[in-house]
Amino acid sequence: MAREYHHGAFSDDARRIRKAVFMDEQGFQNEFEPLDDDAATMHVALVEDGRAVGCTRLFPVPAPADQDRLGCPFLPPAYRDGTDGDVRPWVFGRLAVLPEMRGGGRGTGLLAASEAFAREAGATEMHLHAQYDKKPFYEKAGYAAYGEVEMDEHVPHVWMSKQL
Repeated sequence: MAREYHHGAFSDDARRIRKAVFMDEQGFQNEFEPLDDDAATMHVALVEDGRAVGCTRLFPVPAPADQDRLGCPFLPPAYRDGTDGDVRPWVFGRLAVLPEMRGGGRGTGLLAASEAFAREAGATEMHLHAQYDKKPFYEKAGYAAYGEVEMDEHVPHVWMSKQL
């Protein structure tokens, strides 16, 4: 089994995977945002034997003037008013692996590949808005939780971050 990680624009495969996981399986209603099609947004796909089985989304924290246009309701609290100096925060999310393909380190691999792509693009830190029950997965990868638990639709989430 050959695993490949590709990054680029939002693909039909990523849309299909996210719909299957977040809407069909988990019951989210508002899965897609203008941010998905923004030129600064990077989508990472896990392809095994020619088939996309997982994906993520990551992007640099947008300037405050762009946040509404891009549909960014959840941004790291410290950067909702923009960034400063040499700090280059990125936001990671929408980690999804098809149900029948879970296990075997696919999610861990997608996270690591996404971090590597963000570092190559100049990111110095990564933030994510994790589903609360997924917090241990991200802690194992070096992320630390901060802030209050908050709801995204019907699911509790918590902010987490890591220096890259």
